[in-house]
Amino acid sequence: MHKIYIAVICPLILLLASCSKDDAPAALPGGSISFERAAGKDTIEMPLSILKDSLVVIAFKAALSGNTSGSEHWIKFAVDTTKIASFRSRFGSATLLPSGSYLFFKTDTRIAAGASLSDAAELNIGQQTKLTEYTTYVLPVVIRSVDGNLEGAAADRVLYFVFKTGKPLFINKKGWTIEEFSSQNGTNGPATLLDDNNLTSYWITNITQQMPQWVTINFNREVTFTALNYYLPAALKYPTQGGYPTSIQIETSMDGATWQSKGIFAGNIANNMQTINTGLTTARYLRFISLASVKYASTYNAIFISGIALIP
Repeated sequence: MHKIYIAVICPLILLLASCSKDDAPAALPGGSISFERAAGKDTIEMPLSILKDSLVVIAFKAALSGNTSGSEHWIKFAVDTTKIASFRSRFGSATLLPSGSYLFFKTDTRIAAGASLSDAAELNIGQQTKLTEYTTYVLPVVIRSVDGNLEGAAADRVLYFVFKTGKPLFINKKGWTIEEFSSQNGTNGPATLLDDNNLTSYWITNITQQMPQWVTINFNREVTFTALNYYLPAALKYPTQGGYPTSIQIETSMDGATWQSKGIFAGNIANNMQTINTGLTTARYLRFISLASVKYASTYNAIFISGIALIP
């Protein structure tokens, strides 16, 4: 009984091995799988609006050089961030697209038997508002494997997706710091003006001091803008509790020593914010001065400001 069992199993193993061999994809010449792009065309450039977050879907394919495929083949794409150095050496300065701004939604594609092109891989781009204005971002993509093999059929080639951002809804606050300020109440300091949270964090001036109260922002670079927004925190329940400015002066400077007044503006708050049109201005420093205010809780001269933003 034991010998019969072995005699039955051995042919079965041989049959399975034969089937596995027959089902394996045909071997492909080295470097025969590449991107569906003409030789030397290694970049895909596109503008990228950062005025709002939206889904941008990018599709691309793999191609088999020479004849059509005799069997199906599977191609895996991947992002290779190390290739940014090669891009810079060839094309100049660029910034790697942050990982939070893309999702490789479909990395695996198939070239069907009798075809020379794969179905489309899919790369999704989003969170554009977190990107910096007027910047070139790059995402390098490579063919990671063909039929599970890291070497051989895949061409040693990089496809660079190049995204050029333009005018933002608001100027990016990266690098901004608080240079000076008149006062604060408790732990509610003016650094909260720069945290992009215009609802729940805020600067409060000292409740025992009179107007004017002011804060100076150092952009740490030259910034060009046309208007300024300031915001009141939701907790203030405008206009119920007071604590907001009724007269504001905006000053700018290139060196932090010599100041230019951009005007005195009456408070005109709507939806917990006010836009102040300064005219086209280039500066390295900005001073926001509350000249007069509505008393908080009908008692204190303090103002509550949750954020300051610049409009290009």
